Amino acid sequence: MTRPVFIRRVFLTVLAASFSAAARPQAVQPVPSPRPTSAERLRVERGAFLEMFARAYYPGRSGQIMVVNREGDILTRPGVDVPFMHGSPWSYDTRIPLLFWGPRYVRSGRSQEPVSQEDVAPTLARALGLPMREVTGRVLTAALKAGAPTPKAVVLLVLDAFRADYLDRYVSQLPTLSRLRREGAFFEKARVTHLPTITSIGHATIATGTEPRFHGIVANTAYNRVKGEVQEAFPSLSPENLAAPALADLWNFETDGKAVILVQTSTSGAGGLAGHGACIFNGRPIAYASYSYTTGKWETNPRCFRLPDYLKDRNVRSVWEGTDRRWMDHDIAAPDIVRRSAPFTRFETEALTAMIAQEPLGADDVPDLVMANLKVADYVGHAYGPDSAEMKDALAAVDREVGAILEALDAKVGKEGYLLAVTADHGMPPEPPEGRARHYNNDIAKLIHDKFDPEEKLVTHYGAENGQIYVDLGRARSLGVRLEQIRDLLLAQEFVVAAFTEDEVRRTRVP
Repeated sequence: MTRPVFIRRVFLTVLAASFSAAARPQAVQPVPSPRPTSAERLRVERGAFLEMFARAYYPGRSGQIMVVNREGDILTRPGVDVPFMHGSPWSYDTRIPLLFWGPRYVRSGRSQEPVSQEDVAPTLARALGLPMREVTGRVLTAALKAGAPTPKAVVLLVLDAFRADYLDRYVSQLPTLSRLRREGAFFEKARVTHLPTITSIGHATIATGTEPRFHGIVANTAYNRVKGEVQEAFPSLSPENLAAPALADLWNFETDGKAVILVQTSTSGAGGLAGHGACIFNGRPIAYASYSYTTGKWETNPRCFRLPDYLKDRNVRSVWEGTDRRWMDHDIAAPDIVRRSAPFTRFETEALTAMIAQEPLGADDVPDLVMANLKVADYVGHAYGPDSAEMKDALAAVDREVGAILEALDAKVGKEGYLLAVTADHGMPPEPPEGRARHYNNDIAKLIHDKFDPEEKLVTHYGAENGQIYVDLGRARSLGVRLEQIRDLLLAQEFVVAAFTEDEVRRTRVP
């Protein structure tokens, strides 16, 4: 075993033990070591957090101050759609499901091996017979049968914000996923190993098999200093910010565009799954449909991808037309708010199953690739929380639609014609317990401005989920303010357990 792989496994093991509610207790030693003090535990935790931020540090894109909330507290922004916000290093945000299924291709069983999102793409690539070089992930050999044939199709479903413990807590609502876990290879200690734990980073990491410090997607929204504006990770579904090839790109190259590659997402932030399409040297356009919450339709970036004609006229109005326009007493009759409802899952899946049915999937001897982001658990979790009745209903809907996807695949390529992977990009925090609370990004920015800049120009952007505060460094110099002073101000807040300057993160070595 090489030293980097060994160090990485040690890091994953420590992370799983530190932040997972499901971590198993260690065996009692004959001579127990002294119990660490609170200060020692905090020092170890902060060291782990610093390394997690360093795994997602990209010069020119990352913020100037990185923040970690106290466990149980929530950092978010005002709005009825986001009282619950992920992004932290705590187990409710980092512990994710990871399973592989396919009777001809996958070795069934549960593994206690610590694994991470970076391992998904190399493992799927191995099933395709495709080497993935220059990645930080590794092939999970425990998942794959030796000598198995190449599948007709490899399928990846990313269940957005699907906490690993949902599989146990809501087992009666999840018959399809429970069966897949029982029959497939399930990794009990799958974790997110970077900070922040958010959609754009998670999907790009899953898609490329490498850490954010290499693929370059480090925030859902970042401040563009050149343009003087906040920018999304995939603006207008452009892949220009993705600095590493995705599995979709590599398979596109390997097959010279002959492979059918289908991608469906319900947020632009999951665009890493699609890779670059034709917007990379020697790339060919692939089918990529992303939901627009402004129009209620499917869209794409036509420079890089193609949107199938049969999806162009589909409109989310079909979800509520002919109904009382409500779900669980919530109004859902608008392209934005309908996303926060279980019925939206059917709209997502009908687009994917249409592509499976109408594209030539499995029609030749070139294996094909299908990847999708199913978003409802994230939107419902943000609005109502992981313990809500709404979440229970939404998870049941997600499970039904996973079943519908499998039925479509069975009909197209045969029940044993495909290998399936199911995972998540991050989790979701619960309601803050007693003594914990919600804290809002604009209040934190005001705290900094009240202390250092009455004109309120110092903080240029702070999206709470990103865990990063963007600071105008020229303004800071003119005011005589150092980043360390801002960091220390945040550390003095009881709800902040760790804060780092960009320089501290930049200097941190990651194996």
